[in-house]
Amino acid sequence: MHDFLRTNLNLRATTLEPIDLSIRQFLGLFEHRLTWIYLGFVLVILLVSDPSHLFASVPLGLYAIAWVAAFILYICVHAAIMLGLAALRYLSGRTEPAIYWPVVSVLAFAPTLVAMETSLSWAAGDALRPLLLKRIWYVAVTVIMFETIFTRFVLPRVAPSVTTPDRAAAPAPQDAASAAPGFAETAPDSEDRKIHIGSRPISLGEVSVIEAREHHVHVRMHHGTLSQRARLSDIVAQTRDEDGIQPHRSWWVPRHSVRELGRDAGKPVLRLTDESVIPVARGRLETVRHWIATHVL
Repeated sequence: MHDFLRTNLNLRATTLEPIDLSIRQFLGLFEHRLTWIYLGFVLVILLVSDPSHLFASVPLGLYAIAWVAAFILYICVHAAIMLGLAALRYLSGRTEPAIYWPVVSVLAFAPTLVAMETSLSWAAGDALRPLLLKRIWYVAVTVIMFETIFTRFVLPRVAPSVTTPDRAAAPAPQDAASAAPGFAETAPDSEDRKIHIGSRPISLGEVSVIEAREHHVHVRMHHGTLSQRARLSDIVAQTRDEDGIQPHRSWWVPRHSVRELGRDAGKPVLRLTDESVIPVARGRLETVRHWIATHVL
């Protein structure tokens, strides 16, 4: 089950940007308050704007119930499709090809529309059927537009803070040491631990920075470099919060390499101890700033 939850969905956003998201992280989105705040705003906007043009055709109570029910059903079907995609990837052992997120949205939208149309036609008469069908593409585009806003602005702020079971289950080495006086000197240093990059075990202390490049990762180490076919998300899943930070979807930096948070040509960057700089995604800026204040300063 643990391996299944780590399955990478390999999605592409509306703008074709890769979305590095495991099924565990996807499900974790629904545990985050910001996700529900955003969904609440979207539902209110949909109710007020009425892209389906149903408000004038049905009673107010039925109109509100229909939208809320359709909204919940859409989210459930969307999540079910994501779980099915993860299951296929897990059973086949392949994460290719990439799936365009709006395709998943359309697949979830279709049964939701059928259910909404059938229910309203039963409750208010068949006259609503052509009304809904005439607005199908307009409503679908509206849904995809809101999901594009979510993946572009909300997801980068939510995904890095999702708590993963394996990280929450076991205390960090220093926490275990503080709970048992007398053993602080013998607690293992996180830099002595090894992570597997592809099939190769690498000591965390040897890693300077990891960059994702298409289907490979480029690992800069103290004594050379390593290029290996692997996914950055699989590597990051082996680390703890205190081990390092992922300031950008294509980069992971260990704690011992981080010097400070700065700016380069007006853009946020991480300055490393070897004087190189790593880009920081604007959506992850606050997460990076908090991580540095907690683990570096």
